[in-house]
Amino acid sequence: MKKKISIFVAFLMMLVGWSQEQEAINIPLDTCVHVLLHKDASRLKEVAGYLVAKDDVTTYPLLSAVVDKRLFSYKGTAVTKFAGDTLYYSVYPKIQVISIQKEKLSEVKLPRSIRTKFNVLAKKVNLVHPNKNVREMSFRSFKTTGVLSDVNFLTSLKINEKEEQVLLAANEAIYSIWLKSNNVALQNKALDDLETEVNVHMLESLTDYVSNTTNSQGKERAAIIIEDIESREKIINVIQNLFSGISLGSILLLVALGLSIIYGLGGVINMSHGEFVMIGAYTAFSVQQFFIGFLPESWFDWFFWVSLPISFVVSGLFGLLVEKLVIRFLYSRPLESLLGTWGVSLILIQLARTIFGDVTAVKSPEILSGGINVTEGLMLPYNRLFIIGLTIVMVLLTYFVFFKSKLGLKIRAVTQNRDMSASLGVSVKRIDSLTFFLGSGLAGVAGCAMTLIGNVVPNMGQTYIVDSFLVVVVGGVGKLIGTIISAMGIGVLSKVFEFFYEAVYGKVILLLIIFFFLQYKPKGLFPDKGRHSDD
Repeated sequence: MKKKISIFVAFLMMLVGWSQEQEAINIPLDTCVHVLLHKDASRLKEVAGYLVAKDDVTTYPLLSAVVDKRLFSYKGTAVTKFAGDTLYYSVYPKIQVISIQKEKLSEVKLPRSIRTKFNVLAKKVNLVHPNKNVREMSFRSFKTTGVLSDVNFLTSLKINEKEEQVLLAANEAIYSIWLKSNNVALQNKALDDLETEVNVHMLESLTDYVSNTTNSQGKERAAIIIEDIESREKIINVIQNLFSGISLGSILLLVALGLSIIYGLGGVINMSHGEFVMIGAYTAFSVQQFFIGFLPESWFDWFFWVSLPISFVVSGLFGLLVEKLVIRFLYSRPLESLLGTWGVSLILIQLARTIFGDVTAVKSPEILSGGINVTEGLMLPYNRLFIIGLTIVMVLLTYFVFFKSKLGLKIRAVTQNRDMSASLGVSVKRIDSLTFFLGSGLAGVAGCAMTLIGNVVPNMGQTYIVDSFLVVVVGGVGKLIGTIISAMGIGVLSKVFEFFYEAVYGKVILLLIIFFFLQYKPKGLFPDKGRHSDD
């Protein structure tokens, strides 16, 4: 019996000694890096287990690279991909950005069984990921899963963060954890900060807090903050919809400018006008491919600015060709012009599909990427702002041509009375051709601009042609000021109705409004008031 007891005691002492030995294990970080970089099979599992158990913030950059399979070796240093193929940063012995070609690096391919050991820390190690979007998402994940013990290391990682959006996400995580805690002092501290910075991303956390807390004073404060956030959201939505409406109105105005000129000149219902928009877009795509294939990469961003005038000329020449071959015989014959130009439209769409395929895309210039962050939740994209600015420039140029030049005087004369203009020596056929060139060219500029906000497809012009006709009819045929007001009104109202109703119902409501408006004013906002206005 005594012998059995002594054996049991010896066994317990052995277990205690083994446990103390395990607790005392401390593998130097340089040894861990060496094992990972050289894939020392005999120690990989040991080092992986140690790094996971240690859960040290200083090892997060290294572990993040292991989890993402972006770990490289360079002269015994652990290096991780930072951006592109030439810029990396070393994570040991100290984190520093280095510029080196990828060919000089050795990729470290660790077994899947080793990488999966670090998955338990994936949420944490992504807090130091080189991609700011990944860091932001990782911080926000702690809003729902974080506990009070996480706040210290979240705070320590936040100190060195420089990206505003990531810092905002880090604060959201900390505030959410404090609100979920049972510590009233921490809850009040979170509410103090949230009262000074209205953050829509905190709405869910605050709502949960109001539902679950027993702190009546805190509940009242949180309810006021929620009300402020919702009021702010309503204002932001109004501004966003107004901006979206102006942006849509600018696109409609660009398309409708040329249509208004052509329709007003010869009474031609040009159903192929949308295809001149498409031609302008494909011109931009073709110029882009030329820059990619024949010019240095550093010149690439210039392709779009070169595309704008080329799109005007190419679409204008196509318009001139269509005018001479088809439309010249259809002036003042609305029904025949509608059917004839519809056929031209189908031919151009199929021609584009045969040459370019179904879907292509144009890359926006670097300068038009991103936008202006007016406030949290409200960003004005640079590409939309550019389209609005381009529309203003094209309207001013159109005004100058039509009201401050001899050509404009002749165009307006032919528009009002073709026979009288011809009897006074104006070459009506030449004016017809020039006007069609200008109108089609304006549509080409619109198509080039539209590549900034969507793909280039053969039937892209059909999307805007009906709305553009509505703009022309509501504004008054051939009236520049009417076209501007009508385009902005239809654009803003479209977005307003889409906000309150579904897109389809919003469109139906808008069409009904236009229908009743035209019953009251059949010649639009600004009808002709001259001698031949009733012809």
